[in-house]
Amino acid sequence: MEREARLVISGLAMANGHVGQGVYARRIVEGLLRCHQDFPFRVVAPAGDDGLRRLVPAAKLVELDGRSPHRHELVSTVYWSNRIASHISRNYPEAVFHSPAPMWARHRPAHTVVTLHDCIYRHFPDYLGKRGVRRQLSRATERYAIGAKSVLTDSEFSRQDLATKAGIPSENLHVLYPWVDQRSFDPIAESTVTALRAKLQLPARFWLYLGGYDYRKNVEFLISAYASARREVPDIPPLVLAGTIPPLGHSALYCDVYGAIARTGLPDDAILLPGLIASADMPALYDLAELFVYPSLMEGFGLPPAEAMARGTPILASNTSSLPEVVRVPNCRFDPRDTAELRLKLVAAAADESQFRCALPDEFTEGFGIARYLQLIGLQSSVQSMQ
Repeated sequence: MEREARLVISGLAMANGHVGQGVYARRIVEGLLRCHQDFPFRVVAPAGDDGLRRLVPAAKLVELDGRSPHRHELVSTVYWSNRIASHISRNYPEAVFHSPAPMWARHRPAHTVVTLHDCIYRHFPDYLGKRGVRRQLSRATERYAIGAKSVLTDSEFSRQDLATKAGIPSENLHVLYPWVDQRSFDPIAESTVTALRAKLQLPARFWLYLGGYDYRKNVEFLISAYASARREVPDIPPLVLAGTIPPLGHSALYCDVYGAIARTGLPDDAILLPGLIASADMPALYDLAELFVYPSLMEGFGLPPAEAMARGTPILASNTSSLPEVVRVPNCRFDPRDTAELRLKLVAAAADESQFRCALPDEFTEGFGIARYLQLIGLQSSVQSMQ
C-alpha cells in the first residue's frame, strides 16, 4: 500500500538530470537504491519520463497522469509542484516528503523537507530576468521553505547566506554536502582513456575547465590569466574549455568566450573547445587533464572540483563562497579577481602540477552522504531497524 512508504521524494527536478538540481536529486535516489534497496521510499513525478523509469524501479515510482495546461516552463513547474504536494498529502500523510529542489505549492505535507541549494540569485539578480516572474517565484519558494520541517542546503556558506539574505531560520537549516557519483571512483581502462582522447582530438597534455559559462563562472578571467601565463612560459599545456560555448552575442548573462579568446592573440591551438562532454566520459576526461582550473565567483557547492579531486587530478579553484569548503588545501586556491595571482599559480603548475593535488573529503562520498541525509530527515533509526 502507498501509505507504507516512509519517505516520498518529488521527482520533478530529476527530468533535468544534466543540471545541478537534477544531478543532486538523482544521486539521492541512486544512493538509496545502492545503500538501502529495501527501504520503503517512493518517487512521485509526472508520467512519461523514460529516463526516470530507467532510474527508479517500477515498484518505487508513482507517476501522475495528465499534462500541464500551461506552456510556460515556470508556471508548469508550479502546476506539477501543486499536483505532487496534493497527492502526497492525501496518500502519504505520515511519510517524510522531500523536495530536492526549491518549490512552491498551496499544500505543504505535514513532514516536509526542502532543499534550497543556495540563494545566488540574491547576489546576481540578473538571473531572475526583467519580468518579475522568477523573482516572485524565488520569494515564494523561500516562504514555502520557511514553513517546512527542515531545510537542507549544500554548504556552510549557503546555510549562512540563506539565513541572512532569505530569512530562513538558522536553526532549521542543515548542511548536506552533495557527493560525487560512486562510478567516479571506478578504474578506467587505458584503452577507454585513449579512445576519448582520439574522439575529442585532445593533445597529449592539457589543462581543463568544465562547469558552465554564465557570467558568474568567470571564464573570461581564466582566459586572460592563462594567456598571461602562456606569454611568460610558452610551453604551458593548452587550455581545454569543455562544454557548450555560448554563441557570439548570445546574452549578457554569459561569458564572451570567443571574444576573450580572440583578445589574447594566442595561436589557435592554445585554447581548445571540444564541445559538449557526455557524462559517461567525464571521469576519463579528468584522468587525461594534468590540471583542473575552476575560477567561479560564487558557488553553492561546486561539484566539478570535487569530481576532479575524486579522480586525483591536480586542481586550482577560487577561494570564494563555498569553494574553500570543497577544496581544503589553501595552496590550491586563488582570488578569482586577481589575474596576477592566478598567473603565478599557472606558471608554478607548468613546472609541477602535482603540487596542487587535494584529497577528496569523505563528506563528498555516497556512503557518508546517504547516512547524513537519512539522519537529517529523521529516518536513520527507521533504516537501522530494518537491518
